[in-house]
Amino acid sequence: MLPQPARRPSPAERARTLLEFASSTVLDVRGADLAARPGLPPQVACALRPDGSVAVLVGRESALHRITALARGPLTAELDCVDVAPVAVPHRVRGRLAVQGLLTRSPGESATALFPHRDGVLLRLAPDHLALDDLWGSECCLDPDAVTAAAPDPVAAEEAGLLQHLAAAHADQLLLLGTGALAGRPDGPPGRLHDVRPVALDRHGLRIRLLGDRGTLDARFDFHRPVTRPDDLPEAMHRLFAPARTGF
Repeated sequence: MLPQPARRPSPAERARTLLEFASSTVLDVRGADLAARPGLPPQVACALRPDGSVAVLVGRESALHRITALARGPLTAELDCVDVAPVAVPHRVRGRLAVQGLLTRSPGESATALFPHRDGVLLRLAPDHLALDDLWGSECCLDPDAVTAAAPDPVAAEEAGLLQHLAAAHADQLLLLGTGALAGRPDGPPGRLHDVRPVALDRHGLRIRLLGDRGTLDARFDFHRPVTRPDDLPEAMHRLFAPARTGF
């Protein structure tokens, strides 16, 4: 992988973003054999409360609801949040976040305020351990207070659509960008470069994956300045691709 740039999202920001925008999130309760039940493990939705606890929305008919309803006290549980690239690429899983803590019910709390247009039952997970492994590296024992204080990436909600648009409509520009990134580098992907795919986008920049005949390589490109909202992305992307159009 190419050297990382000076600008990067903080571990707390990355964890907060993954928690709220994960491709899939599964809740596991220690001692409950959920995996042996028919079908896939139940997916849950998550949102971080201001007090640092995680609101977890589960189905009314789910085993998770029944288990917590019968419990006489807090249960030890873990959220497994998985982030998957929205564009087909080799090594598509971009990150995982494990959140361990004590799980209880949230009686009387309405789920509508946190999860509009979704039905279910709210549970409360009080985190005491968070571990992150993503494209930037591994971070163990993240401070729960720091994650609570961090803001999710401002373009996270739009990222999937933007990356899919880049892959479908700007393949030639991506290839030029990847070719320029390899100029003068002996550690490029072995063999001929045959495709470049967008793999991640955040407020600081764009990450692409270069596919060679016998290997892959990631390259990262910073925006001229971090964006603060999705509306800032067209100008940032135009500036980023300008060298690819004129030659590096």
